[in-house]
Amino acid sequence: MAVALALALAIPSPGVAGGPTGDRVQALVALAMHAYWNGGDAKGAEALLKGVTLHGRYDLVERAFAEAAKLAPSRLDLLFDLASTQLLQRNSEGARATYAQILTRDPASFEAYAWLAALDRAAGDHAAAAGAQQAMAALDPARAAVLRRRFDRVEQIIAEPLDPIPRPLPGTVTIVTLGYALSPSGGMEGPLLDRLAATLAAGRANPASRIIVTGGQPQAGVTEADRMMRWLVEKGVDRDRVQIEDKAKDTVGNVLNVSRLLAGAPPDTVVLITSGSHMRRARALTEIAVRQSGLDAQVVPLAADGGGAGELTGPAADERLAIYRDVLRVFGVWAYPGLQR
Repeated sequence: MAVALALALAIPSPGVAGGPTGDRVQALVALAMHAYWNGGDAKGAEALLKGVTLHGRYDLVERAFAEAAKLAPSRLDLLFDLASTQLLQRNSEGARATYAQILTRDPASFEAYAWLAALDRAAGDHAAAAGAQQAMAALDPARAAVLRRRFDRVEQIIAEPLDPIPRPLPGTVTIVTLGYALSPSGGMEGPLLDRLAATLAAGRANPASRIIVTGGQPQAGVTEADRMMRWLVEKGVDRDRVQIEDKAKDTVGNVLNVSRLLAGAPPDTVVLITSGSHMRRARALTEIAVRQSGLDAQVVPLAADGGGAGELTGPAADERLAIYRDVLRVFGVWAYPGLQR
């Protein structure tokens, strides 16, 4: 990563002979997304970014997008990229300032107002959120109304208890189990084994159900979804019942891909299985993705670990922000426009 950063920063700035600004911006964007997905050598990069202290890979991402935005001030997508990285850094005020900067250049940016509404909702500032939502409604009434309903549903989900008990359900049932990162050697960690145990119990309670396992981050040449499928089959589940989604790299990708699989054989009920600490966000995203696919299935949450008493009392501010951030992504407002939803 340090080599990539050196290459990006070595491309001349405007007015420096030897390379156009566009090449430098392109290199910085490539650097930022590589660091986003793969991490980077923050300590090694400090020597190249003199006067800047880096604490991790998102510092690299933020620095690269900040540099790119300065070089190409007319490109609002780079400011959106910067704001999204500030959100990952839990720098809500920095993100607000960046969205405000976008609006000074494009007062008709529905997306900037949507992000501000999400920030205000997550912070519990309903008056400010209402102002942002009114601005959206003035720009696109229909889209704003749909997004407001999505946000309202998030608040309902946050307030509802989680269900740790598998039970028989009427109608056709599909069980959707979200993956969890494998160890470097490709082994399954405790949270994933908990999710699989809950999947097995729910599958036995609903023997005609289809099971979808999802997770596409490979370790040692194997994905979570493949390991999950093999574990279930070893426990006696018919291989024909299990469908694999092994392309997604995060929860947003999981639910979007799963919703397309569900559309091929629409169920009456989706049993969503993940850890309690992940369930509110996963449930909100799954419900939105299912509705956007034109399905009317009920989404029943099943917390694999029971949720834990502390996790059932209400999400912390960071969790609320993560939920609203990813709701926007599923809704179609990209975090990194053209690069990553």
